[in-house]
Amino acid sequence: MKELFRKYLMNGSLQITVLLTCLLFLYSGNGFSQTIASYNGSSCTFNTNTEIANGCTTLNYITIQYNLANGNYPNGWTLSVKANGDFSNGSTIIPAQYVSLGFSSANGGPGGETGTGYQILSTTLAKNLITTSSQLRTPPSYYFEHKLNMKVQGGNHLAVGTGTYSTTLTVSLLAKNGTVIATSSNVQASFVVNFSNSCQGASLNTYSSGQHTFSTYAEQLAGATVTDAVSVQYAPNAASCAGWTLKVKAAGNFSNGSQSIAPQYFSLRFNRVSAGSPSALAIGVDNTPVMINNTDVTLINQSNAAFVAYSGTEHKFDMLIQGGIHLLVPNGTYTGTLIFSLFNQNNELVSMSTVNVSIYINSSSNSYTVELQNSANEIDLVFNTLANYTNGVSVAKARGLRIVGYQPYQVLIKTSGLNLVGSDSNTIPVSAVSVETTKFTSTSGGVSTFTRELSTADQIIITNPMVDYTQQSVEYNLRYYTAPNDSRLSGKSGVFSTTVLFVVIAQ
Repeated sequence: MKELFRKYLMNGSLQITVLLTCLLFLYSGNGFSQTIASYNGSSCTFNTNTEIANGCTTLNYITIQYNLANGNYPNGWTLSVKANGDFSNGSTIIPAQYVSLGFSSANGGPGGETGTGYQILSTTLAKNLITTSSQLRTPPSYYFEHKLNMKVQGGNHLAVGTGTYSTTLTVSLLAKNGTVIATSSNVQASFVVNFSNSCQGASLNTYSSGQHTFSTYAEQLAGATVTDAVSVQYAPNAASCAGWTLKVKAAGNFSNGSQSIAPQYFSLRFNRVSAGSPSALAIGVDNTPVMINNTDVTLINQSNAAFVAYSGTEHKFDMLIQGGIHLLVPNGTYTGTLIFSLFNQNNELVSMSTVNVSIYINSSSNSYTVELQNSANEIDLVFNTLANYTNGVSVAKARGLRIVGYQPYQVLIKTSGLNLVGSDSNTIPVSAVSVETTKFTSTSGGVSTFTRELSTADQIIITNPMVDYTQQSVEYNLRYYTAPNDSRLSGKSGVFSTTVLFVVIAQ
């Protein structure tokens, strides 16, 4: 306060006037003793795959405490929140977008707060959690609290590793015009994931059974199914992971040491869960055959159900063996090595196991010796003049086929496909070529030879009754030819090829 003295002489009298002035200080509530503190309740904890899938809501998880100085703020003030970063356990990130906060209740304060529903956390945009219909006046509202619920969305994004996932939030009390009344950028938020989908510690074991034997030509053409040919055992140990995948590949061909059968003629088909759990229905596996290859193929894809920790389980797989000419190989045991691999949901290898699977060829057809000789294993029918098309082409192989046997037999002829296939994918029907057989070796009577148009069907081209020793080793002449003026050959150019098979079976 300041005194100002002035003297005035009026009518011979002295008048003294004292003027008082004061300086007026106005205080706003912004930036002066305005603080926000917080504490947390029980956080969400995920111990099982089911909990991971369902998510979690924890009520009154965050309590925001306000300590405000004098101020007066009209209704419309609000509370906003923004994540300062994604949730992390120190090595793995779970995006903040999978967590939401919602207003629960107020403890003290002016009242009139209404929640805006659960707001998805953002690292770039602050979200308002309440609307208000009452003034915020201090006094009397120096101290009051807001309680917030937290919701963590369930799903595979939580199955990325164990640990406590945490971040900090910026929480701000805002006036209606957006002015910051009070703020804190260190409000803690976290949740705990104890469930691991890494499958760490799980292991595989495999074994085979039921070796199949092919004894006849008909069986070799028909193929076979071996029930429960391969068993896969899972030892989860402490793992209770879901979303796991089982794959298999062949290490190479099925071989007897000198001859082989390619793995793509073998398939595996899930049969059943023979021990333990989860069930096939819970896993989501079906019974579709899966062709084996030299690279991984999937037998069970992203299981819907988790392993049960410390509880083993076993799966049985059938093996389907495709019939056909690829099984017309010398007698013997043909063994292939299969490599089974267990992957977790992130397609990370967890465990591997190898198993040998065998089939046995013991066909009566292989008691005969069949030999293509005198370059009869490769036939070239060449068309390079008009006369070749007009008159047809013929190639003869004297003594081209030799068969040794001691029981009556018949020789079948067939092709591997319906067409001779050109390098440019043009085709010519195999029936455009005929094969004539005649006997070269002098034998006793009864051996018959025939001429056949080529076909994929089995056709008898030689019969031998084996009446005496003269018929035990017989050589035959072969002649391949085309008919004159065959329209199927006109307009074709290039090299066309197919495979011709001679099969000897008991008569």
